[in-house]
Amino acid sequence: MSGKSLINSVEDIVNESLIGCILTYPHLELHTSKRVVLKPAWNAPSKKVSVISGGGSGHEPFTAGFVGSGMLSASVSGSIFASPPSSHILHAIQCTSTNNTAGCLVVIPNYTGDCLNFGLAIERARNSGLKVAQVIVGEDCSVPDNELGRAGKRALPGIMLVLKVAGALAEKGYSLENVTKYAQLVADDTASCSIGLTACTIPGRGRMFELADDEINFGQGLHGEAGYKRIKLQSASKIVAIMIDTIRKALKLQKEDSVVVLVNNFGGLSQLEQGVVVKEVVTQLQNMDILPLRVYCGLLMTSLDSAGMHVSILKLPEKDKVLLLDALDQQTEAPRWPGCSYSLPSNYYKVPIKEERPHKQTHGPTLTESQKVLLKNCLQEACEAIIAKEKVINELDLGCGDGDCGTTLKHLAVGAMSAIDQLSLFQPSSLLSELANIAEDRMGGTSGAIYSLMFTTAAAEMSKNEKVDNWIKVWSVTWRAGINGITKYSKARLGDKTMIDVLNPSLDELDKHLSLTYKEAAKIVAAKANECSKATKHMIPRAGRASYVKQEQYLKGMDAGAFAVATWINAIAEAL
Repeated sequence: MSGKSLINSVEDIVNESLIGCILTYPHLELHTSKRVVLKPAWNAPSKKVSVISGGGSGHEPFTAGFVGSGMLSASVSGSIFASPPSSHILHAIQCTSTNNTAGCLVVIPNYTGDCLNFGLAIERARNSGLKVAQVIVGEDCSVPDNELGRAGKRALPGIMLVLKVAGALAEKGYSLENVTKYAQLVADDTASCSIGLTACTIPGRGRMFELADDEINFGQGLHGEAGYKRIKLQSASKIVAIMIDTIRKALKLQKEDSVVVLVNNFGGLSQLEQGVVVKEVVTQLQNMDILPLRVYCGLLMTSLDSAGMHVSILKLPEKDKVLLLDALDQQTEAPRWPGCSYSLPSNYYKVPIKEERPHKQTHGPTLTESQKVLLKNCLQEACEAIIAKEKVINELDLGCGDGDCGTTLKHLAVGAMSAIDQLSLFQPSSLLSELANIAEDRMGGTSGAIYSLMFTTAAAEMSKNEKVDNWIKVWSVTWRAGINGITKYSKARLGDKTMIDVLNPSLDELDKHLSLTYKEAAKIVAAKANECSKATKHMIPRAGRASYVKQEQYLKGMDAGAFAVATWINAIAEAL
């Protein structure tokens, strides 16, 4: 079965994508019939070496996104995962050689089709009198050297470092011989490794292969190749450690070596996960006393929609370190190069700011020892109930939310449980303030703000009481203040299919029975909470994320937040 694609037609996808690139970056020029993208003023008289590269499409932004002064003079795109024809490559060489006496460097990814077609174009260009040099890049170290086939190592995103150095030196006026020399040096001193979590989906054809949920591909290729071997999915830390160990051996990295790191997203991995991988790569290298002097990351050389990461490392030769870093740091007009002024190390040291916690409340009523034990039991039971119902609440949150309501509430519950022996259980106003802090720190987002508001405003109300004659009445007034705190700053009202639809009616029920014992009142309130939670099934959401969902199949269940409130009300009732 074919995967979903947002295209007009498979036949036109490459040309239309290149047109989109030019519309985004209108200073670039596209020769559509040849799929060649050229930098501005490409035909102006020049004594600077031109740099050309290319390959199959499906790896965007490589290579069209890296055309511009200080990087590529031209890019050539083939069909999806197919080398461009030699005539198109020759067209790019001829264009960048117009009015140019310095010559042209062609950087070739080491794939059979690319080597053949680029090689043919280079021979034809030389036969016509053009000055052309070449560098073939293959830096994949996922496959052991003794198992490599005749084709040798594949090109992976390490080629980006070659293109950047070559383009920078060309812009500085280096000769073709020297641009080629340093491009080859970078190619030889770079190693890349990859892991894939999913295969890519080729438009019109579907996924290349399937991976089990607990498996990943080590050494997955850029063209949907299944990779060197399958290994079990592990933590990011452990996966990165395997990749770094492979690269370290390939480059013979030692303590005090200086390196450049490039982390490439296959295309389908979230930016959140990408950040975790970068953090792991850099910290693990630092822990080995290997010095990452520059770090680049992003969507650079992708594999359609595949989820996965490449790690590329350039080992900087000591004698050429300054020259290469200067070339990497040089500004470029190539629109998709990830380096910028923020990529450079700074000598500015930021002094860590010590966070000040709000002082504990020192006013409000104080509990007896037996009351404290009862309050602690209520808190424990409520937390344990929420933790136990995490999966159920998450399932209710699917479709109308982002499926994490139960997990978010669990963070609050775990935070409260872990701190329970340090909480101000003798003093309810202080306890509520502490729970507000835990909610804000542990939950975050909308849920964290809602619960923190509820606890904060409830704490303020509780602190007004010094002498208590009727504790049920005090808790009722405190509860009302908590609800008012939520409704004051949110748009949620009764009937909007939110937690208010359980909180408010349950409190109204309590207000009718203030003369009862804890046990009697709790039983009545819990029953009302259950009734109101179930009633949210038939409500139309008018607040929160759910209000944007109009597909009926997602609106038939109880509201997750309302069910959660009923869960902890029932747990407290059981404790009482």
